[in-house]
Amino acid sequence: MSKTRVLAVLALAALAAPAFPEEVTRRVGRLVVSVDESSAYPGGLLSVRLRSGLRYGAVHAILAGRRCPFLLSHRGLRALVPVPVDGQPGPTTLGIEVLAGRGRQRFALPITVAERSYPARSVLLPEVKKAMLTLPTGVRDGRLVQLYLRTVSKKQEWSGPFHAPVPAPAEPSFGCPQTYDAPPPVEAKTDAIWGEYHRGLDYLVPAGTPVSSPAAGTVLFAGPLLLTGETVVLDHGQGVVSVFYHLASTPVREGDWVEAGAPLGLTGETGIAAVPHLHWGVYVHGVAVDPHVTETFAD
Repeated sequence: MSKTRVLAVLALAALAAPAFPEEVTRRVGRLVVSVDESSAYPGGLLSVRLRSGLRYGAVHAILAGRRCPFLLSHRGLRALVPVPVDGQPGPTTLGIEVLAGRGRQRFALPITVAERSYPARSVLLPEVKKAMLTLPTGVRDGRLVQLYLRTVSKKQEWSGPFHAPVPAPAEPSFGCPQTYDAPPPVEAKTDAIWGEYHRGLDYLVPAGTPVSSPAAGTVLFAGPLLLTGETVVLDHGQGVVSVFYHLASTPVREGDWVEAGAPLGLTGETGIAAVPHLHWGVYVHGVAVDPHVTETFAD
């Protein structure tokens, strides 16, 4: 199929995509942009859909300098745009950049980021765990994790909302400014991303609790890392990546495709975990977001 034909098919698919009731729809020239702001808070997410009868090349949504591609989802062209935890609430601008032929068009859309506060937490580590923080291996492992977090595969692997990886309520832990009784940084070493805030949800379940995949995806990494312990990194497609830390064991291997609900391992207290628990983190285009936003994911 020629490139022109592919672009035409994408344009028609986008034009046919319906807007959803919770989305604010704005028309910019011959483009119709629908922005779902229901999870637009620091640590949240914007879901942006695009409809147009035009033929175009690459299209990106831009927030806080981060470019997020529009990709073909089950319901048309969509960009998932993370809102950083340290993002400021209030009115701001979402950029839309369209490449058409040799030209480039940019549009600015007003959006509002709601307020969201996260309570501070402190963690006491056993002495043996503190010693692990001084080893250079932790820095190397964090940089490796960051490479996986930047994965953007074009195919959407999931279908419908994500589900919790264990049958237990999560601690209110995502986004919390986190301090340890050890010299900083600690959190930043786990993924080589700046900021001492907690990157995911903690589930305080007994060691040996089965962990299941919250959605379909491909295993990018499975194995031991110094600070996060037995670790699984799962690519759900289109820039959405899950991480599972402090496992006791895992049956999956790099390259495995797993369906929603498939076993990922058993919980433990490996790495710098102070107590047995599961850490589930979700990143979108390399930015940590509140895993609860995946409960609102549509097809």
